[in-house]
Amino acid sequence: MQSMFDSRFCPREFTQFPIEFGWQQLRSPILLFLAILIAVIVSLRLIARKWRFKQKWMLPSVVTLLFSLIAVGLLSIVVVNGLFLPPDPGTSVDAIVILGRGRALRMERARVATQLWQAKRAPVIFVSGRGDALPIIELLIAQGVPKNVIDGENCSLTTKENAIFSAAILQQRNIQRILLISDPPHMWRSLIEFRAYGFTVIPRTSQLPDEWNLPQTAYVALRESIGFPWYLWRQIVAPPSQVMPDVELSALLQKAQQYGQQRLYVD
Repeated sequence: MQSMFDSRFCPREFTQFPIEFGWQQLRSPILLFLAILIAVIVSLRLIARKWRFKQKWMLPSVVTLLFSLIAVGLLSIVVVNGLFLPPDPGTSVDAIVILGRGRALRMERARVATQLWQAKRAPVIFVSGRGDALPIIELLIAQGVPKNVIDGENCSLTTKENAIFSAAILQQRNIQRILLISDPPHMWRSLIEFRAYGFTVIPRTSQLPDEWNLPQTAYVALRESIGFPWYLWRQIVAPPSQVMPDVELSALLQKAQQYGQQRLYVD
C-alpha cells in the first residue's frame, strides 16, 4: 500500500514551486492591479472634469478615491503580516496539516509541526503539496516523529487543491478539526479555502526564512497583497461549493477518496 497519495497518481505537469516562480506568476494579480490603476486614472480624469463643471462632485469623488486606496493598503498589510487571524486556543485537534510552499520554507514548517505534535495537540500530521510533501515528511521523521503518524498527498498544485485533496483524504477518516501550518502572507488564503471545504481550522504560522533578502520578501508580499483581492473576488463570484472540478481533477479526487478509506494511521 502507498505510504502517501503521491505523484504517480497525478500525471499533470509540474515544473517549480509556486513560491519560487518568477514574476510571470503574477499575471492575474497584475491584471487586477492594472485595472485598479486604470480606474484611479479614470477617476482622476472625471474629478478634473467635475471640477470644471460641477465643483460639488469634487469632494465626494476625492474622499471615495482616498478611502478606496487606504482600504486596499490596509488589506495588504493585514494579509502580508497575517494579522487578525483567529487565535490558537490550545485545544487538541484531529490532525496537523502542513502546506508545502517551496524548499526554503520546509524546515520551519516541519519544526512547528513537530513541536505541536510533541505537545500532543494532534495524533497525526498530514503534509500537502506537490514536490514538498515527501521532503517535509523526511524532515519530520528526522526530527523524531514516527512514520506511522505521518501521511500526505503529493498531487496538489495550488492552495485550492491543497484544500481539495486534503478534504478528499482526511474527511474519509472523520478528520474535521485541524491545525493548519503555513507562512503569514499565505495563511489568510489558506484559512478561507480549508474552511470552505468543511474543516474547522486553527491557523499556526511558520516564519519566513531569516536569510531571505529584500527582493525575495517583497516578491511574496506583492504576490499575496495584490492577489488577495482577486482571490476574494473569485470566492464571491464562484464559491467552491458551486464549482465542479474538471474531469481530470474529478478522477484524481476519486482516487484520493479511495486512498483515504484504505490508509489508516497506526497508534
